Order: sequence, then C-alpha cells, then structure tokens
Amino acid sequence: MKRKWLWPLLLTLLIFAMIAGSAVYMAYQSHQAKNTIYIDDFIKKQTIIIKGKVAQHQATYYLKPAKNDPVKVHVKEGEKVAAGNPLYTYREADQEGNTELSLQLDNKRVEKEQIEGQITAYEERLAEATSEESASIEAQINWLESELTKAENNISILEEKQKKQEDKVGALTIKASQAGTILDIDDDQLQSFTAVRQDKPVLTMSVGKPYFEGYARRGEVELLSPVMPFDSTDDSPVKGSLTKVALTPRDELRGKSQGVQGFLIEGSLDKTDDLYLGDRLSIAVHPSKKGHIWLPEKYVKKVMKADKPEYFVKKVYGSDKNEAKVTVEKEAEQYYLVTQGLSAIDKLEAYKK
Repeated sequence: MKRKWLWPLLLTLLIFAMIAGSAVYMAYQSHQAKNTIYIDDFIKKQTIIIKGKVAQHQATYYLKPAKNDPVKVHVKEGEKVAAGNPLYTYREADQEGNTELSLQLDNKRVEKEQIEGQITAYEERLAEATSEESASIEAQINWLESELTKAENNISILEEKQKKQEDKVGALTIKASQAGTILDIDDDQLQSFTAVRQDKPVLTMSVGKPYFEGYARRGEVELLSPVMPFDSTDDSPVKGSLTKVALTPRDELRGKSQGVQGFLIEGSLDKTDDLYLGDRLSIAVHPSKKGHIWLPEKYVKKVMKADKPEYFVKKVYGSDKNEAKVTVEKEAEQYYLVTQGLSAIDKLEAYKK
C-alpha cells in the first residue's frame, strides 16, 4: 500500500524539481541577457525619441512709432521675396515732388535730343552751303551748341536732385534682410502708424526651410550632437540630421520660466512635402555608431592610475571572459563614450549586475 503512494509522490517531486529548475534557468538567462550586450545589436537598438513639431524661422518687421503718414507696402501675403527686396516705405511730405522731378528730367532729355537733331541738320546744310550762307549756318550751330550745353547742365543738376531724392526714399524703405515668403501683413497694425508704441509686427515673413524643433531631457542631450542622422517615427517617413543641440535649457536662456524644461533640439528635414508649420513630429536618433559608442556605465570599469583614469570592459568569448582596455573620450550621466577598443562582434558583460 505504501509503495502505491511512493511512485506518484516521487514523480510529483520530480516534476516540481524540473519546473523549479526551468524557472531558475530562465531567471538566470534573463538576468544574463539584461547584463550582456552584443555591440552590433546595441548600436542598432540604442534609440532616443524626441517629440516636437515642424517649425520655421521667422523675421518680423515693426513700424516706427508716431509717424505722420502711413507706409506704402510693396509686397503681398504669400509672395516670395529675395534679400534686399523692398517691403514697405515710410511716406514723407516732400516725396510727392519726386514725380514732378522725374517729369522735368524727361522733358530736358527730350529737349537735348531735339537740339542734337537740329545741330545735325545744320551740319548737313553747312556741307552744301555757299560761302554767303555758311556764316549764318555756323552762327546758328554755335548757338545750338551753347543751348545743348545748357540742356546737359540742367540734366546733370536734375539727375543729382533725383539721386538725392531716391537716396532719401531708399533710406525710408525697409528691405528684406534675407530671402523668404511673406506670411502675414497686419492691416490693423498698418493703421496704427500714429501710435507712440508699436507692440505688434506689421509684417512677418518666413526665413529658410522648415525644420524639426523639439526638446530633449538632460540625460538624452548629453548623448546628442549636430550632424547625427534621424528618422521620423510617424507614418510618413522623414529623414534628416541634427543641426542644433542646445547646451542650456530653454527656460534658462529666456531668463524666466516658460514651462519648457528641456534642451532645444533642431534638425534639417530631407523633405517637407505634406508637412505644415506646427505639425507634430517625433524623431528617433541613434547616438552610437562604429567608433562612437555610448556605453551604459555598468559595462565600463574606471580605474585611477597616477591620477589618470583608465577604462576597461569585460569581453565574453564563449565561456571565457577577458578584461580589455578601451579609450573613453567623454563621460556623461550614466554613460561613457568609447571611441577605441570595441568592434561590432564584441559581446560585453556588465560589471554591475
């Protein structure tokens, strides 16, 4: 009777032992997986996700306060302008005389051409004239030449006046500092030319191409640098590269709290089709690459020798382990930047479990 209970009991104990052994083995394997990495896989999987939006730099133009006359606008919304193109001009009382000056100059130029035509005609007559007629014709030519000189002098004077007038108008003309597209012309602000304060821009234009703008946390920004490539995580794939990694949080730069705690990140976009300013965009940046590997600190041992740090990693070769020296270029929070001593096929074991 006792034997009938013995075998089921032993079988049950054996099954429990196998289950417990499997659990222990799986726990060990999981623990080992969490504390070992293959460099090639690590480089591919190490990712920093930054959320942001499509942005574009803007140039704003303000009116001078307390002007007597409204400005004359030379552009319209949606228009593309080149650097140096006139945007708007301040009116002055004596600018009306510029049109009259242009008319006077045109009349003097016509008068000069008429005198030149008369001189040519008299010179042709002189070639065929008799001796009695020559004296009268020469006198007429001399008089016309003196009139031509007067006309040329008058033209020079008027041209100088016109140049001064144009320079004056040019000084009153606001021009585009760089190429862009006119985004907005504030009509209400245009009518506030007599106000002693101008708090809003009268004209806003976009500058440059749309770009990515987002914010990274302190632990992330230390691993980032300009030129790093990225891919968007959205349905419509967009590629690009980082162009700016701020070293100071945005709030600190502004000098007061704006609710933005992160570090400003900007990046160029390879295409902007179907993207509009303000569209939300999320990008994935891979901070590590061959010869530039940000290892978590638990995989690196730092040893001070003669007041100088030396760095080591634990490489795994099958069942063997070997400690190897590596070159660390930079230390960040919980990371070391290893630039020499690692290859893509290396497997590392952590020092800290």
